[in-house]
Amino acid sequence: MTLQAQETAETRTVSGIVTNDSGEPLIGVTVMIKGTSTGVVSDMDGKYAIDVPENATLRFQYLGFEDQEMAVEGPQLNCVMVEDELTKGLQPAQAIKLTSQQQEKAKADNRLAFQFFREVARQEGDNAFFSPFSLNLVLGMLYNGASGSTRNDMIQALGLADYSEAEINEYYQKIAGALLKVDPTTELAVANSIWYRDRFSVKKDFVEIGKAYFDAEVQALDFNDPKAAGTINNWVADQTNNRITQIVGASMPDDLMMYLVNAVYFKSKWQQDVKFDEKKTKPDTFTKTKGQKKKVHMMEQTSFLSYFSDEHLQLVELDYGNRAFSMVAVLPSNGKDLNQLINDLDQEKWEYALSHTQRQKVWLKLPRFKLENDFLLDEPTRKSGLGKIFSGGFNKISDDDLFVSSIRQKTFVEVNEEGTEAAAATSVILIGSARHAKPVEPVRFFANRPFLFLIREKSTGAILFMGRVDDPLSVNGI
Repeated sequence: MTLQAQETAETRTVSGIVTNDSGEPLIGVTVMIKGTSTGVVSDMDGKYAIDVPENATLRFQYLGFEDQEMAVEGPQLNCVMVEDELTKGLQPAQAIKLTSQQQEKAKADNRLAFQFFREVARQEGDNAFFSPFSLNLVLGMLYNGASGSTRNDMIQALGLADYSEAEINEYYQKIAGALLKVDPTTELAVANSIWYRDRFSVKKDFVEIGKAYFDAEVQALDFNDPKAAGTINNWVADQTNNRITQIVGASMPDDLMMYLVNAVYFKSKWQQDVKFDEKKTKPDTFTKTKGQKKKVHMMEQTSFLSYFSDEHLQLVELDYGNRAFSMVAVLPSNGKDLNQLINDLDQEKWEYALSHTQRQKVWLKLPRFKLENDFLLDEPTRKSGLGKIFSGGFNKISDDDLFVSSIRQKTFVEVNEEGTEAAAATSVILIGSARHAKPVEPVRFFANRPFLFLIREKSTGAILFMGRVDDPLSVNGI
């Protein structure tokens, strides 16, 4: 105990800001204590803080920039990084700048994401893969058509109480547009559409808001024509690189008046420092929740990664491309149950874990996996406080009585040595009133048992996709 107290007394906290030579903050810069495996990463404002011993030297590392080493001489140490001539032209990740109000909305979106995922994970089989981002955008479009008590419920459930309608739409417009630009090495598509029965009267304001803020394609179709479903499904296939080829059934009942559809497609390679060597991939045992053991293709690497652990979970973050996007893999601590972790994990615990990661040497094992899901989100939607959308209250779409019949989402994800490809399509069906419905040695992160994974944009915290892997060899929803 005396030795530990002495070590603590000889450390001090150093903080600073890391920028490029234009003064712009750099997010995700690795700040290491030279000669150790202890480090942190800079946040969305380029800021960092780290406890260091006496006479320490900090090493700053960032893709596309020359490494910098700086001796610690006081409590403040700012670093200006110079672009590496060998990798010049690779655009580093720049933070998406949200207002404080928009940041709170992003947190509300994540709260809803965890709430929905708990329900999705319960109703799916071994594996579950869900896009809260896709659902959130289609609900954002739907909100613009809601009125009365239905609108009030959507305000509460979606965390919209402190925003005007214009501010809400500007938020969706900003975050969707900014995500498309934040990493030129990542292929990302976000598309919205409104499809309605020809001769059905749709209010002009609803259509114009959809076009202006959600960049929605709007089209009237003859729903009695067997080709109508193919038109919508072909649009989804085009937006998702053919990973989602069918979101609408061939049969369209007479009271079906409108589809609101969102499609998201993501494809990115691992950031060059964390690429997996395919030669190291080998058969290994994966133990499922109920104890069954299966042979899987287990990828492996030892790298410096952002890592966190406590008595409940282990968390490791792997960056893509220019580090704007990342995958976070989450294991329950040994002896803990994945389902209990899913039930307990929320936005506040998630944010705490991410904010307390440290750059550490990690011996990582992660299975290749490929998942597909096709599920209805009706029950999770009701449990989230949005039950009234299934009864009506959409007079801002049309003077005719409308209500949501069902919400469907189809998803796809494949993770391998190269990177990740993921896609989602979400449809809201609106019908008329005819019917209702710190170590020296690397820490170990062995994903050889069920785990969670989330794909996010780091500066906003926006969760694009989240999933549970209990059987890397199975494909659900086919």
